[in-house]
Amino acid sequence: MFLLKNLIQSDALFSGYSFREKIEHNPNGDVGILQMKDINDNYLNFDYQNIDKVNGFIFKDKFYLQKNDILFVSKGVNNYAIAIEDIDFKVVPSATFFVIRVDESIVVPEYLVWYINQRDAQNYLNEKKAGTYVPNLNKQDIMELPIKLPPLKTQKSIAKTAVLLNKEIEILDKIKTNRKELIQNQLLNLIKND
Repeated sequence: MFLLKNLIQSDALFSGYSFREKIEHNPNGDVGILQMKDINDNYLNFDYQNIDKVNGFIFKDKFYLQKNDILFVSKGVNNYAIAIEDIDFKVVPSATFFVIRVDESIVVPEYLVWYINQRDAQNYLNEKKAGTYVPNLNKQDIMELPIKLPPLKTQKSIAKTAVLLNKEIEILDKIKTNRKELIQNQLLNLIKND
């Protein structure tokens, strides 16, 4: 059993950027701002194409998301992790998230995301939450999260299967939504033709 703090690069668990004012969307902005509203319902990924964009902000380099970063939702009731894939423009997460950058010679990022989202890790995180109105987790509690770490080959297999499962869930959700829409439209057409 490892602790999360043993799996990350030095100083590579940090809070997203804390904005002092409301983010005003600028369609021509050069930096996307990832917020809670951008998380898909299933907590598997984000809607990158529709995130708010800003101009005129200067961010430290560490805030720009990179491939294989892990975003961890630190506030609220659902404290899940999400792996960052390739993004074709600069994106900065808001302070709702912690960014985790792992040492990939020890842990596969997608495996860690899968593990954090499983029952054992979620039970640990639920015990550590503080706050009454908006529960949140602090950095130290996240750093102390116990992680079961099989060999890299096994991690890669688990990660690959978990990614495929998540894609299947997304596809099935889309099929359900499309099927419901189709049937509703057909039923409405029956009424219109009477």
